[in-house]
Order: sequence, then C-alpha cells, then structure tokens
Amino acid sequence: MYVDFTGPLPWETKVWAAWLAYGPEAALTGQTALRWYGVDGEWRSDVIYLAVPHVRRVGRRTGIAVTRHRDLPAQLHGFREPPIVRLEVALLMSASSAVDVSRRAAVVLDACRQRRTTPERLLTELDSLTNLPARRELRRILLDAADGVQSFLEQVYVRRVERRHGLPSASRQVRVESGQRHVIYRDNEYLPYGLVVELDGRAGHSDSLSQWRDMSRDNAAALGGKLTLRFGYQLVSQPCVAAAQVAAALRLRGWSGHPHACSATCAVAV
Repeated sequence: MYVDFTGPLPWETKVWAAWLAYGPEAALTGQTALRWYGVDGEWRSDVIYLAVPHVRRVGRRTGIAVTRHRDLPAQLHGFREPPIVRLEVALLMSASSAVDVSRRAAVVLDACRQRRTTPERLLTELDSLTNLPARRELRRILLDAADGVQSFLEQVYVRRVERRHGLPSASRQVRVESGQRHVIYRDNEYLPYGLVVELDGRAGHSDSLSQWRDMSRDNAAALGGKLTLRFGYQLVSQPCVAAAQVAAALRLRGWSGHPHACSATCAVAV
C-alpha cells in the first residue's frame, strides 16, 4: 500500500494499511475496534489490533497486534469493510486484557454509561466467549451493572461497603425532577430512610462547574428532607470507615438493622 499525500499518516489510514497487510480475512478488534466505533475512552493509537482465523499463521509487524480466533466469523458485525468484530466482543476482549480490575470495570461500565450497549447484551456475548481471560470477574462486574452500578467506584461501594457489612441495598441512579425540567440522578438512595450516598470519582469532579453541580444536587436533597453523604476514592482503601458512617446515618434515620464487621479491626466494630 502507498499514500499519495505528504504529512503524518492519519490513524484511519494506518488502520486500513494494517488490515490490507493481513486481510481480507482479518478484522478490527480490541481497542482499535472501539475507537473505530466511536466509543469514548483512552484507547491506544500506536498499536492496531487485528483478529485473524485460528488456522492462519501470520508474521509480526511493528505497531500491529494480531490475535487468532477459532470462531471469528461468528464474532463479526455483519458485512462491513474493513471487517470488525461486534462492539460487545471488542469491549469484553479489551476489558479482559486490562491489567487490573479497576480498568476492566471502567471499560465495560463506561460503555454502558455512554449507552453504547447494555449489561444484558454484554452478558449474552460473554456466554459465547468461553475461553476469555478474567471471564468470571467480568461476569460479576456486569451483574452489578445490571443492578444499576455505573462506575468502578460504585462497584466498590456495592461490594465492599454495602454487601460486606450487611447494609441494606440502596436504589441506584434514582431519577429526580429538580425544577424547570432539570433532571438529576442520585448514585445511591435509601428511599425508606431519606439517605442519599453520592460517589465522586477523580475525573470530572475537580472543576468548579462539577463542584457547583454536586453542591446543587446536595442542596436539593436537603431541601427535600434528605441527608447526603459523599465519598470519593477513599472507599478503595477505607471501605470500613465509609460503612460505619453509612450505618450510623441509617440508624439515625430509622433503620433497625445491625451492620456486621468484616474483620477484627473493622471500623464498624468500634
């Protein structure tokens, strides 16, 4: 392949060149497929990810990562050119190759939050990828997503704060009309007790506009007689402290249950 223009090669041109080098049976996969689909994310642009049928033996080329698949035709999205695996397949493969659980969760949960797919569709696709690495972990993440979890931090809250300490289950992403046709969503709301728990990730909560939006949301809850607790990434290292605070707030609001400590040093036991 050659190009008839000068200057840096656009990413799309590099993708076509890589596919032509391995095609026509090759298909875009992984992060390359996600970027081609237009999914927002921090995808690598220095490597082109391609999938080829398992029976093929291919050589290595700089800047191209090739994986071999036994059932590649069944994973493709219709008759597109260049061929590309379905969005759900690309998401699951990218998530399974991530280095840690937070990145795996971010890949699939961000796509669901962008409304590019759903946890149910990803779970269905996961059933067909029987040899996918980290498959069990991804299933747990997606089951949480089907329950309303939309971020890694929310997943930490559900698993390590609520469930591990015997707290009641909150309603997730509660839609609230906030006047003048303005709609807000509360991350976690314990509806019988008037308690709201908001979770702030590092991204998107440092600028003044986001802080004002958060304060407005908390003030709206207070005007409705609700108490708001707000947590950030300290949940990852201090889930027991958060659990003790949520439990205390719930009991002040009428919860008659009893949280349980997850260890001898758990803050809930203090």
